[in-house]
Amino acid sequence: MVNAFEVPVEVLVEGDRADEVTQRLPSLWEFCEAEVDVAPEATVLVTFDHDPQVLARGREAGRLTRDRPDDLLQVLTQRITLSAIDARAGQHLMLHACALADPGSGATAAFVAPGGTGKTTFVRTHAQNRWYVTDETTVVLGDGTVLPYPKPLSVRRTPSSPFKDETAPSRLGLTAPSGPTHLSALCLLERTDEHVGPARVETLGTLDALIALVPQTSHLPEMAEPLRRLAALCESVGGVHRVTYREAAQVAGVVDELLGGRA
Repeated sequence: MVNAFEVPVEVLVEGDRADEVTQRLPSLWEFCEAEVDVAPEATVLVTFDHDPQVLARGREAGRLTRDRPDDLLQVLTQRITLSAIDARAGQHLMLHACALADPGSGATAAFVAPGGTGKTTFVRTHAQNRWYVTDETTVVLGDGTVLPYPKPLSVRRTPSSPFKDETAPSRLGLTAPSGPTHLSALCLLERTDEHVGPARVETLGTLDALIALVPQTSHLPEMAEPLRRLAALCESVGGVHRVTYREAAQVAGVVDELLGGRA
């Protein structure tokens, strides 16, 4: 059972290779362990077997299947995340964002960006001596509380590869939150190979911020007064900052300013 931002997600694996998956899940999801005997709110069904016909029947039944364990673990992480997001549809603001927190105060900065644009690299670059809140989905409650989701990090096998290896956070030296976290800053990441020089930071007006954030917010139309809530969130943290950069390391000064320098 996985705790994905307080959604208990059950993973049920069948097939003669099931142990190859189930034995790796506890270490990969080390920071997302669900409470014992808690009832699942979502279930992910998986088939992993040597027999191609068994895999085919699993796919036909809507179960998650792949031929290689590493490929299966990658899509399993995605399915767990999507299942938890669907379970909280209409309840919370859920941003497609990585997030880091200051261990001293719990102040949390969320960095919004589309998939495949470097959020995991951003976390690996800036999370040392900070709390790793998530590299994928930042969930914010009405009072600004952030629900941590320190999932396995999906690390590309090569810089240009579409395939990723699921990696336990502790293997990368990351630390899960051990206290409350609350949103204190909200940034839009804009990584571009054409950018030259230090990272550029600009504060967006509320309307421009909404236009940028809406496509990166899950199940927003299902919320009551969605735009008002999103606008209130932006204003509660002093506006949304757009950060333009080429390499994640260029943003170190921005992160230090938002969360304090690293010891």
